[in-house]
Amino acid sequence: MLSSSILSPSDCSARTLADFEKLVVEGGAVEAEGLTRRIRNASRLLFLREPDGQLVGVGALKHPRSGYRARVFAKARATVPPNRYRVELGWVVVAKSHQGRGLSARIIGELLALAKNENIFATTRLDDRAMRFASAHGFKPNGNCYPSGRGYNLALYLHNAAPQSTSAHEPTINYHLSSWLPEKQEKLKNSSLRFRNDLA
Repeated sequence: MLSSSILSPSDCSARTLADFEKLVVEGGAVEAEGLTRRIRNASRLLFLREPDGQLVGVGALKHPRSGYRARVFAKARATVPPNRYRVELGWVVVAKSHQGRGLSARIIGELLALAKNENIFATTRLDDRAMRFASAHGFKPNGNCYPSGRGYNLALYLHNAAPQSTSAHEPTINYHLSSWLPEKQEKLKNSSLRFRNDLA
């Protein structure tokens, strides 16, 4: 059974980071120049391994610099400002020996769960498979496709943070409880309990 771990680069050994970089380079979708530094500056790195320790999949959450985000959003002619999307999902690569098993979906799902309270952007090749894959994970295209400089076009996809669940009633009740007499507090508490039970 495959096991996954999500670590900060600062918690990874040099060998672990080198293995991550090697698999990303083998994926062929990024520039190798400067990759070592970019990996070390990532927020979180995901490692998917066989029981014997073989690395078969990787992914990352990144906090790219504002200049990079501005360039990406400008190239895509995005309809939203880049400062609303400070986290980037990327470097999702599965070893060729393990492709076709749905592991990319697992990697993306685990990273999105970790960053569920963040707005996230990602760039991917403009093809039917990539577009379906992005949409299946809640990403929506924004702006226009643009050349990658590597012979194919890229598209910008955005994923919004999960809505925060809040109660419209409890904060107001709690505020007033602090200033009420004890007998009125007890009466209101009982009323509140009946209200919640009715909703259950």
